[in-house]
Amino acid sequence: MTKQFKAMSCYILAGGKNYQEDFIPSGDLTRLEAGYRRYAKIFEMVKLVIKKDQAKEQYLNYPHVLDNSDRKNFSVGVETALKDAKSEAVFIGSSDLLDFPLEWPVNLIKDYQGEPFLGYLIPDKNDNSKKHLFGIYNKKTISDMVADKTNSDIINQLVQSGRLLPIPSNN
Repeated sequence: MTKQFKAMSCYILAGGKNYQEDFIPSGDLTRLEAGYRRYAKIFEMVKLVIKKDQAKEQYLNYPHVLDNSDRKNFSVGVETALKDAKSEAVFIGSSDLLDFPLEWPVNLIKDYQGEPFLGYLIPDKNDNSKKHLFGIYNKKTISDMVADKTNSDIINQLVQSGRLLPIPSNN
């Protein structure tokens, strides 16, 4: 594990509308447990971002931070993660996307040059209108950008100010 991986905080947004799907069994583990372990293979510090009303759920078995907003959009989760993060570069993934190839975050970290966002814009498997921003956020430049914005506004701003890479086709 390189210094970059050790120093970068990683957050999994898990407090959205579909959070019950996180508890669907995937072998001996739930989807969320399997996904958490997947991120933990790469990052030393992994936390879940959950809603305060979900804190009573099984999430308590994992390091987590509470998102106290009533709004259920990813911008609130990103804002919560960035406020909690100790590192300037923060990797943020989603519990809706847990089966990614390990090379994706590894390649992003190797390619990161301090831009506001570096990552992939990934279409949701179940809803083509929904997109996941999977990647590295620069805490310093993004924190003000995400406050009180809609998902589409944030995606547009990140696309304009950050760097989106094509999703590797061989995976």
